[in-house]
Amino acid sequence: MRRPVATRRTQTALAGLAAGLVLLAGCSSSSKPAAPKPSAGSAASSGAPAADAIGTRPAITVPAGQPDGKLGVKVKIQGDGPKVTDGSVLVLQFGAKLWRDGSDLGSSYDQGQHPAVQVEGQNQMLAGWEQGLKGQAAGSRVELTVPPALGFGAKGTTDGKITITGTDTIIFDIDIIGVYPSVQADIPAGTGVLNDPTLPSVGTAVGKDDPKVTIPAGKQPPTAAVYKPVIVGKGAPVKKGQTLVVQYEGIVWRTGQIFDSSFSKGKSLFATQIGVGDVVPGWDEGLVGQTVGSRVLLVVPPDKGYGAQGQPDAGIQGTDTMVFVVDILDAR
Repeated sequence: MRRPVATRRTQTALAGLAAGLVLLAGCSSSSKPAAPKPSAGSAASSGAPAADAIGTRPAITVPAGQPDGKLGVKVKIQGDGPKVTDGSVLVLQFGAKLWRDGSDLGSSYDQGQHPAVQVEGQNQMLAGWEQGLKGQAAGSRVELTVPPALGFGAKGTTDGKITITGTDTIIFDIDIIGVYPSVQADIPAGTGVLNDPTLPSVGTAVGKDDPKVTIPAGKQPPTAAVYKPVIVGKGAPVKKGQTLVVQYEGIVWRTGQIFDSSFSKGKSLFATQIGVGDVVPGWDEGLVGQTVGSRVLLVVPPDKGYGAQGQPDAGIQGTDTMVFVVDILDAR
């Protein structure tokens, strides 16, 4: 799962747990044996409180008794968006617990974590995810009770603090934030509204190529952050705490060089919670309130980015202003 340099590096006790589960799922599902079909009415359903809501860390209750070895599928919140089919690109938030002792395996909603971007039907995910999510609608919260045969198999797995044995059943609550036809999904084309010679110019062509960004020659970057729409989308305003689905590009003002881009290397969706400190302040401040479907220019000075330490591995000095172009595809 790819993360942009805009990500805030947050060290917490749970850092890496949710990401580790997603990465392990992607690495292991291709070796899983054939397994039974989902048991729609299976007893392997936690019956979590009805107060659960999309956009919040799920509350998972482990039921009494022992798991039945079947894949349990329960739709806790019914969405009304596009349905998951083979080839669908999914943006997922989730939490997880072990059945045997109720151990919390972390959540993508925890600070420092990010949603998973996965493709259905390509063995990127655990077999239990592949089977249980197919046919579900965007906007749904689906509880999956995943037996070892559809999870990490008889050998189990270990990743950091996570230890899953070969007999462990895992309960996942998965929020299907969005379902998209391609990782190269775009915002709708629109008319440019930005015309300021003191700011970088940004192209309005929508497609597979990087946005055309030109740093104004001989101009020093503004000392304060600047957040301006380039194309104004017709969707709803982005709210703090929502999961944002974007395409983006980042440039260093001083050099004019791209340091990170979802458009590069074939283009790929990126998702994050916004306004909660999971990304640099320039993203949190500049994207909340913009409308879905917009292309936004963010001019991010050091105090709204990485501060005096910069990001040397990305060629960003402590005095560098960053320029981002962000296409907002969705917010849920």
